[in-house]
Amino acid sequence: MDKQLFDDAIGEVPPSTVDVDAAIARGRRAARVRQMANPAVATGVAVVLLTGAVAYTMTRDDDGSPAVGVAAPTTTTSSAPPSSRTAPPPPTGTSSASTDVVGVPVGGDAVPPPACEREDLESAGEAADRLLQAATDAVMAQRPDLALSPNHEYPKGTTRGPLEFYQIVEPGEELPICDAQGRLESTATTTAPDGDGNLLMLVEPDFHPDERGSCDGIGLPNRTFCAAETGPNGEEIVKQTVGFEGGVVMHRVVAVRDDGTSILVQAENVATSSKYNTPATATAPPLTLDQLVEIAIDPAMTLFP
Repeated sequence: MDKQLFDDAIGEVPPSTVDVDAAIARGRRAARVRQMANPAVATGVAVVLLTGAVAYTMTRDDDGSPAVGVAAPTTTTSSAPPSSRTAPPPPTGTSSASTDVVGVPVGGDAVPPPACEREDLESAGEAADRLLQAATDAVMAQRPDLALSPNHEYPKGTTRGPLEFYQIVEPGEELPICDAQGRLESTATTTAPDGDGNLLMLVEPDFHPDERGSCDGIGLPNRTFCAAETGPNGEEIVKQTVGFEGGVVMHRVVAVRDDGTSILVQAENVATSSKYNTPATATAPPLTLDQLVEIAIDPAMTLFP
């Protein structure tokens, strides 16, 4: 399970002395070692990366999502039951009974998008460098008065620059961008006249072509608004707003691009993160839902340029 999505599922928690990112990295490494120790599993991993497109279909479960310009949002309140979320399961060939580092069952098989078969894919480092510039430009285009500063350390003691993308892996490791555990993440604290906030971005291939965005399929605790729509280039977009104690508000957009890139862009009106249960430090998140959509569908925000 992705640490951020796990944090969302369990709600607000106080800061921990445990380096969760490091624990996730160790757990992923151990899982890969166990997988590759089994010849059948190793073969399955290789096959899915080379021939996963055979099983991929462009038929998507839009669940009645409206096209652009059609107003049909689904709104929920905090009384709606939260739904648990898991990170993309391991590639085809791994055990459906395995668990991730936090002990949550990971079931089913991941299906990478056809673009993962390309021979000119970037390395994680190359993609991270390009996405840093793309994300920074996209944010500044929406709100040029924002000042960005570091928000996160990984590994512990290594401060990541604002919107610097990185993988949660052991130091010195690098996973292919189409690895089911190779998600690229970035964060930043934002400073503006109306107060401080934070941004989070996650970029990865879409491993679940049959479980695409609807408000029913992507639930968050304390959600106050949700709307699903189709972007100008066929992107499948889910917009959500979540309220927390202390006046903290989260805006979150998840967009799946036609090339198979899945992007999560999130903004909160607290300088650190809503998970720390600290009061709001701004009157509103630094970016609106519509501004987050513009960032997510920016042509440069892709894994497959």
